[in-house]
Amino acid sequence: MLYGCNSNYIKIITEDDYDKKENVESSESNSQINIDELLLEKESIVLTNSNTIKKIAVLLPMTGKYSKIGKSIYNGIEIELNIIPDERKPKIIIYDTGDDDLNLKNIYSQMLINNIDFVIGPLQKSLINKITRYGQDSLPILSLNYSDKISEKLNSVYQFGLLPEDEAICIAEKAIIDGNSNASLLFPDNKWGKRIANSFSFRFEELGGTIIDVIAYEEDNKKINNSIKSLLKIEKSIERKNKIQNILNIKLQYRPYIINNLDMVFSVGTAKEMRAIKPQFNFNYAEDLPFYSTSHIYNGVNNKEINEDLNDIKFCDIPWLYNNNNLVEKNIFLESSEKKDLLRFVALGMDSIKIIRNINDLKLFKNKYLSGSSGYLQLDEFNKIRRDLIIIKFKNGIAKKVSF
Repeated sequence: MLYGCNSNYIKIITEDDYDKKENVESSESNSQINIDELLLEKESIVLTNSNTIKKIAVLLPMTGKYSKIGKSIYNGIEIELNIIPDERKPKIIIYDTGDDDLNLKNIYSQMLINNIDFVIGPLQKSLINKITRYGQDSLPILSLNYSDKISEKLNSVYQFGLLPEDEAICIAEKAIIDGNSNASLLFPDNKWGKRIANSFSFRFEELGGTIIDVIAYEEDNKKINNSIKSLLKIEKSIERKNKIQNILNIKLQYRPYIINNLDMVFSVGTAKEMRAIKPQFNFNYAEDLPFYSTSHIYNGVNNKEINEDLNDIKFCDIPWLYNNNNLVEKNIFLESSEKKDLLRFVALGMDSIKIIRNINDLKLFKNKYLSGSSGYLQLDEFNKIRRDLIIIKFKNGIAKKVSF
């Protein structure tokens, strides 16, 4: 049984929606969710592998600037294929999508001629938009990203990927379950940071929470520190202390306090950025303030000394990094300087095989989940795979799973 995010019901908000406030404030935000529903037990789908597949076309960038990601995804596909008995193992045909002069229409025709049963990929959004126009119902497709251009459900097109929005929604639910109701947001001043912050806000407010303050920071330590002080509003407390000291003409032993009813902080950034940000919260008397982030602060490699500055941060992540599955393969990736940051893409590849072999059950049992490496997977009403995740917390420099 799984206790965790119920984020699968919510519509995925695309990047275009963030430029249009009215789209974010859709009718879905008016549906009040009972918080108790977040802790309901979810049943898993029994793996039947009922979808008979003999030939799979894999469309991935094996060359070019996305080749490391493409190869990591394919490593995951191979791991999952290796557990299938030889007599049932599907044949794989790889099409390299890393070529700038790629003729996708020609590749699509080749796949039809080769009697492909299922397509995994593409990864690039531009190619997803193209391939869905060539023959929506001719070949079942599991894309490895989410298109901003597909506005309606396509019966034979399923979208799957490592959406950061899934993490933001998940951690918003965890923050509410933890008893927080007033949150401040701190995120990088770019489109990526705003996407994640908006997803968190949307879900947090939907569950009854209030966003008190929103600050977009620039990558400058001094400016970040000023942003943190502004967010915590401790300057007013310090001014009050100084005023009392002047009146009484004595030096007070005094600890500034946070005066804006702030319960928690959700901060977005890279590991490097968060190792600078979290200590500044501690320095500014907010070391006990609940602090949440996303998996972008952790690459899966244990390093107590470096990660000490991340202590007490909670975030959502994929199960595979923290379980004992495929330990040999995982250790090989972790020991590789090129692959250690790409483990989540390996998990994506593993789950792509699991999804297409169990797609019939995912469509049939919408209220159950498929236990995957990249998360607990469900198919929503838009044919998009949603990921429920696990909660991780840094303690003594080590990232460990904690209860939801």
